[in-house]
Amino acid sequence: MKEIVINKGKLKPEEVTHVIDKARIVLRNEENEFVLSHFERVYFLPGGKIELDETPVDTIKREIMEETNIHILLDDIEPFVLVKHYLRDYESGNGEIVNRLINTYYFTGFTSKEDIEYFNLTLTEKKDDLRAFFIDMEEARELLKEYNKENPKATYLAVETLKVLDEYENMNIN
Repeated sequence: MKEIVINKGKLKPEEVTHVIDKARIVLRNEENEFVLSHFERVYFLPGGKIELDETPVDTIKREIMEETNIHILLDDIEPFVLVKHYLRDYESGNGEIVNRLINTYYFTGFTSKEDIEYFNLTLTEKKDDLRAFFIDMEEARELLKEYNKENPKATYLAVETLKVLDEYENMNIN
């Protein structure tokens, strides 16, 4: 598994005050489009936080089923890339400023589903209109390059997602 380190703020490991582990997936269909999610004016690959007593694979399966009702076939139960993203002075959801390390395990997978249904969304996801859609690679790159630069979450996710998509394309999965 390849490891990508993103550390624009030059955060040292001993300065990290908050660590989060996540899992996401590059999920493609028969048209070679993949799923991109949109939430709180941010674009990202589907997935989420790894819960206690959950593996990254468990997280991917749970998140995809909870939010879209899509059944997936993982290409492998091992991630193809791990992104270690260091964020200096990041404002967490409760307004606290933290030095955060987000470890995100990225998987690849396939679905024959053509449309996305929404079930079991949290109140926040409903309020902020979480949506996922199939998109081709070039269109996704254009959306990600136009991210909201005033939103730190949009910034870090756009940079990270573009790097992951580069790595994914280098794998030549069809």
